[in-house]
Amino acid sequence: MEKRRTSSIKFEDTRCYKPNNFGKLKKAELHHFSDASHYGYGQCNYLRLIDYEDRVSSSLVMGKSRVVPTRPMTVPRLELTAAVISARVVAFQRNNLQYEDGSHTYYTESDSNGVLGYINNEAKCFHVFVANRVQLIRKFSSQTSGDMLIPR
Repeated sequence: MEKRRTSSIKFEDTRCYKPNNFGKLKKAELHHFSDASHYGYGQCNYLRLIDYEDRVSSSLVMGKSRVVPTRPMTVPRLELTAAVISARVVAFQRNNLQYEDGSHTYYTESDSNGVLGYINNEAKCFHVFVANRVQLIRKFSSQTSGDMLIPR
């Protein structure tokens, strides 16, 4: 029997999000969208660049989606899970994108006011599932500047 030697593969993203004809950057913004349904949940991030001539360029940076678990789960819990994925992706991107002065804006679906209520409520004790996810969202989003949670 032959043994195969596997080497670790290193992935490096060399995409350039700034167009060639774009001027000097005035502002960089990261916009994070998350949503869920009975079939799946996910998130996507866009980088919005503004130059000194007020030209705007938007690019999809990353998206993630998942199929719902086989065990039934409510849509608000799935939306909370999508928000956790969005917060984790932000932490990953913060280490890999080279825009230090960028602001972060989080968007959730307008029917997910429960998610916003969970995250903004510090007085109430939650069930373990909700408490763990709210803690993760607060942990990851507190490390970025200019965070806002906005229902779409």
